[in-house]
Amino acid sequence: AIRETAKDTRVIFRDGRYPSEAALAAAQADVAIVFATQYQTEGFDVPDLSLPGGQDTLIAAVATANPNTIVVLETGGPVDMPWLDDVAGVVEAWYAGARGGEAIADILFGEVNPSGHLPITFPASLDQLPRPQLDGADTVEPSFIGMGTPGQTLEADYTIEGSDVGYRWFARQGETALFPFGHGLSYTSFAH
Repeated sequence: AIRETAKDTRVIFRDGRYPSEAALAAAQADVAIVFATQYQTEGFDVPDLSLPGGQDTLIAAVATANPNTIVVLETGGPVDMPWLDDVAGVVEAWYAGARGGEAIADILFGEVNPSGHLPITFPASLDQLPRPQLDGADTVEPSFIGMGTPGQTLEADYTIEGSDVGYRWFARQGETALFPFGHGLSYTSFAH
């Protein structure tokens, strides 16, 4: 989709398995785009906010090699962004679906003005969350579908935050989120 949208542009692809290889390609490019993914599904929680598979290291290496690095996140929830100050932009694409490639390319190349706003809060760190460690992470061994072994039980205290879920938790705690509920930027500046 990127090659189709930017027909007159030479596009070089690296799969990201080796950060040094990706950084070398990024150093030779005008712009570097890193697609970072985090698979999530109901019943199979992630243990923390990091991107799996060393993707934070990959993004940091590419951003060091090219200050014009854009990160496209394909995630199901908030993630930690230790590299945020070193990249030129971040697009949260969520799980974009079958035509997601075209939609993302249209946004990256200015064919469409991004106008979405976050439906959740992205914390600045795990320490801001009511449960920095996932309940049961140290006692329940999840199967492929996220269930523990027969007979295992999980105790979770939902009175910690009560009804103050998401942005209301941050307001009550006086915490500043990395990106608050409703955050979103576009290519347009507005004034009235």
